[in-house]
Amino acid sequence: RFIACPQLARTVWRCLQRGAGPGPGPQPLLLEFAPGPGILTRTLLDAGCRVVALESNSDFLTDLQSLENSLDGQLKVIHGDFFRLDPLTKGALKPPAVSSDKLFETMGVAAVPWRADVPLKIFGIVPQQLERNKLWRLLFAMYECSSIYRYGRVELNLFISEKEYTVLTAKPGESKIYQALTVLAQLGYEIELLHK
Repeated sequence: RFIACPQLARTVWRCLQRGAGPGPGPQPLLLEFAPGPGILTRTLLDAGCRVVALESNSDFLTDLQSLENSLDGQLKVIHGDFFRLDPLTKGALKPPAVSSDKLFETMGVAAVPWRADVPLKIFGIVPQQLERNKLWRLLFAMYECSSIYRYGRVELNLFISEKEYTVLTAKPGESKIYQALTVLAQLGYEIELLHK
């Protein structure tokens, strides 16, 4: 059963409105990773978005696929793990590992220059297990212009722990939390707190 969370809905709405052009226009396409039972997914769908849900846990796939079948193309569910995109292996990938090329082809997203508009918004809750490693991996890919960043700038709307957010937004002089991750993240990203 889905219970709407007004705070989540407001946060998602603010994310969607940033950079939105005036007037109705086409519905935005969003990539959601680790949707789990689909609470954030339903909030995105209720906001009128087309969503591609990338779920690695097979326990959630059946319910998500059932939701996909009840909608008219507004949701596409893919068995895959966002944090296992483009693994350094040869040959065919075995799910939940996913190639970003195949993922973006399935989504119909084409590469654009970095100075162009954002081709894709990504939403997800970063698991707290090895959370910092996952943030580092996203940062490395951005500086290499690899994986999801081969297609241009990407807007990441991440739910992360307060501990990691504090590190990402630390100021010089805060010796215990101002780290290499802080500097590289602040140089590469525009970090904005949307909800706490």
